[in-house]
Amino acid sequence: MSAGGGTMHSMSTALAAVAATLFLIRLGLFVALHLVRSDYNPIEHAVSDYAVGPTRRLATTATWVWAAAWATLAAAVDHGTIWLLLLAAIFAVLPFLPTDLEGARRTVVGRVHYIAAIAWFAISFTLTSTFTAQYNLVVLTALRWIALVSLAALVVALLVRPLRRRFFGLSERIFIVAINLFYLVVPIATLTR
Repeated sequence: MSAGGGTMHSMSTALAAVAATLFLIRLGLFVALHLVRSDYNPIEHAVSDYAVGPTRRLATTATWVWAAAWATLAAAVDHGTIWLLLLAAIFAVLPFLPTDLEGARRTVVGRVHYIAAIAWFAISFTLTSTFTAQYNLVVLTALRWIALVSLAALVVALLVRPLRRRFFGLSERIFIVAINLFYLVVPIATLTR
């Protein structure tokens, strides 16, 4: 291996370690968001609701840490980098696009938030097939299936109004945790190759 190749490998290894750390921090902040006192609960409210009101600062920090994690992962891996950078961009602007709380008047910013949320859910899930194929790890396959089932449940709960209050929040959180864990494993797998 050339000296340049060794330097590139060292940089990729360092970036993978930073990405793993950021995904782990983001997971911790996500848990903290649900432990602090707020008017929201994990069954009835969307995670986006936490970005409005007293938990706004913590939610913003968690969002920006995830933006940094996506960007760092994009620099550490060979595949899906454009999509990872797009995820980083979405998460960088999300704090400036607060959601409309349930029952409140719909706003343009709230609609843009909704579109951004759909985009990040779709992109992050679609990319799981790329990394599952690349690393061929049972844990990634399992997390991808958990994400798929929870995403399907989330969509059903969103479309079938009587189910929304009882299932949307929980299925959304399962999806988010599965995606966070999936992309935490990816840089760890990169480090161990």
